[in-house]
Amino acid sequence: MTSLTKKECEKLLTSAPVLAQPDVTKPFDVYCDASGNGLGCVLMQEGRVIADASRQLRKLEANYRTHDLELAAVVHALKIWRHYLLGNTCHIYTDHKSLKYILTQPELNMRQRRWLELIKDFDLEIQYHPGKANVVADASRRKAHCNVIEARPTSASYML
Repeated sequence: MTSLTKKECEKLLTSAPVLAQPDVTKPFDVYCDASGNGLGCVLMQEGRVIADASRQLRKLEANYRTHDLELAAVVHALKIWRHYLLGNTCHIYTDHKSLKYILTQPELNMRQRRWLELIKDFDLEIQYHPGKANVVADASRRKAHCNVIEARPTSASYML
C-alpha cells in the first residue's frame, strides 16, 4: 500500500478513467464477444467508450454452442443498455460471422426464437468483425487473474 502513495502512483489513485457521455441523437456501436468463461460487450459512440460490461457464464450457458454464446453476448448488451439503444440506430459487431444472418435464418431453436423477439425491438444491424480486430470486447470479457500474497508482521513491534 505504501508504494501506491508515491508521486507517480498518486494520480492513478485520485483520478477515475474517463468515459464519454452518450449523445442519444447519434448511432451507437456495440462490440460483443463470448468465450468459454464469459460474455463481454463494449458500448461506443464515435470511437469513444461509453460503457463496458462483462459477466461469467451461468452453469447452463457453459453447454451452449458457440453460435448461441455469441448471441447471448448480443442479448446481454441489448438488455443492459436498453435505455440507450431503444429507438436509436445501433451497429452490433461480433466475431461470429453467422450472426449476421440471424434475422433471416429459417430454422431457429427455442432459445434463439425467444432472443430474436427481444432483438426485433431494436433498430440494429449485426456486422461481422474478425476476432483479431475485436480487441475491445475481447479484453473486457477476459477474467483478470491476480496472485494475492498474505503479509504477516515478522515481529511484535509492527503490531500497535
